[in-house]
Formats: sequence, C-alpha cells, structure tokens
Amino acid sequence: MLNLHPNILSPSEEPFAIYFWRKYRNKTNWNEQDILEYVNSFYLIAEKNTDLYFSKKAVFLENLLEYKEILNFERIIKITYLHFIDIKDKHSITCIVDKQIKYFFHLDLLQQIFPSAKYVILTRDVRDNVVSKSNRKLNWNQHPLFLSALWNDTYNNIEQLESNKRLTITYESLISNSEVVLKDICDWLGIEYHPKMIKTEGVFDSLLEQKKNDLSSDFLNRLKHFHSGLSQKPNSNKIGQYKNVLDSKIINQIESICGKNLEKFGYETKNKGVRRSTFKIMYFTLLAKCYRRYLLTVYLNIPLWLKLKIKIFRSKKSVV
Repeated sequence: MLNLHPNILSPSEEPFAIYFWRKYRNKTNWNEQDILEYVNSFYLIAEKNTDLYFSKKAVFLENLLEYKEILNFERIIKITYLHFIDIKDKHSITCIVDKQIKYFFHLDLLQQIFPSAKYVILTRDVRDNVVSKSNRKLNWNQHPLFLSALWNDTYNNIEQLESNKRLTITYESLISNSEVVLKDICDWLGIEYHPKMIKTEGVFDSLLEQKKNDLSSDFLNRLKHFHSGLSQKPNSNKIGQYKNVLDSKIINQIESICGKNLEKFGYETKNKGVRRSTFKIMYFTLLAKCYRRYLLTVYLNIPLWLKLKIKIFRSKKSVV
C-alpha cells in the first residue's frame, strides 16, 4: 500500500542504519575504498534477499561513488534506502517508511539517529497474531504464550516515544477501512493521499515477474506461498480467527500477559482488568525477553567487524 504512493518508499526490513551508526556516524571524508567497504558490508549484513528487494551491487557502488565528495552518514543512509525496491521510480520520493519491527527495541537510538522522524504504530489483536504466526511457522518457538509475550514486550516500548511523534492504527481498521486509515497516515506524514494505494491486487506478483531472472524458481515459489496474502485484495476474514482456533484456557493466559496493552489499543478482553501470573506465564515472558529484547541489545553492541564475521560464519555453515 505504501509503495504504491509516488512519494513514499517503504523498503524491506533491514536494520543497517543502526548497525553502521557507530562506525560511520562522524565520517565526512569518503574515498573509493571506504565506499567499497561500506557496500560490501551492507550486502554481507543484509537480512533479506537483496536480489529481490535491492539494486545490483555494481549499480549501488557506482551511485555512491558519484556522490563521494558530499557523503556523510545521513546522506549515505538515505541513498542506501533509495536503492530498495529498485523497480520503483524514486524521483518524487519525499518520505521513507522503514517497517523494521526490531526497531521497537532500539527507539532511543533511532531518535538519536533520526531526530525528526515520525512513528506509525501498527497493532493487531495478539490472539489473531498468535494464530497467524503459528500458521506461517514464524519464530523458532511456536508456543502461544511465547508469541504473546513477544507481542507484549514489543508494544511495551512505544511509551518511549512522545505522543506527538506517534500515530497508532490497528490492522483491523486498516483492513476494514483501508482508504480512511491510509488517508490518516498520509495526513500524518504530510503528503496527499493517492487512491491507487488500495489497489494492491497483483502488485507483488508483478514484482516477482520483473525479478524472476534474478531468483531461483524454488525461491520464487516459496515467496509466492509465504506472501500469498499480498496477491489478494485486503479482506477481513482473518479478523477474529482466534475464536475458532484457540481454547478458552489459552485465551485467558494470553490476556493475562497482554491484557493491559490489548485494552490500551481498544481490543475487548474476556476478563477485563484480571491479571494472573503463573510459573508458565513467567517462564515464557522471560524467554521472550531473552530471545528478542536482551539478544538484540547484545547484538547491537557487538562491533561491526564482529557482526560481519558472524555473518560470514553463518553463510558458510548454511552452504555446507
């Protein structure tokens, strides 16, 4: 939806800006070797498939070399963003919307790097979120209480943002009233709404068709299956799906973990205001914090050279 707006670029989820911050934040003099090192580091540390979502390395390198004399951290980060979704015309881009979910756990640093940034907080009923994540096999642990604790720990962080810097919308309203919500988002971002933003049917398939020569047929098929929802019009048949999947005991336990945030975001709960803490709930809450909050904090503070070593090691291991 966002990428269908001529003034918005919404790249794939890559946390390169925070990983490069420590090394490059004060760098103002760039030579060819510096730029080559930056480009190689970017492709190495990338978490998504760059063949699908990013320019070819030679194109990216050539473009950065073109601006070598005026590069600083802010400019090289913005130019990097502009190489995402390379089939999109970038001449009218005025707004970059980075939807990296890990950034929920780095909000203090993000506000330091991007002091004028605004934040659009998208929420979804955690009970439906648990069902969807289980169906798509997301996260290494599929237990509903672990997934619920991840959701809750993520949204606990938004209070770090000043109220005038954040706009909160729900997945349910976005799906049910797409045009109204997209108009609110555009107004918040200070740009004009474009009706073609809701014409999403076939857009992802078109991207895959244009990129098919750069991707293996197996990978293309996996993408089509994993992102099958992107090939359809928004529909509300997954709203409230948990009612037919989760039993009442699990729902009560999820609400014990997430009830406060559910009610804050306007979701109804069965046992309003009731919070029960059991050993099982405490275990999965701690496990979620270790897996996301604490692990991400440790990884962020690892020097860039060590992050790259880890990526090299993991890539060699996966090939073997």
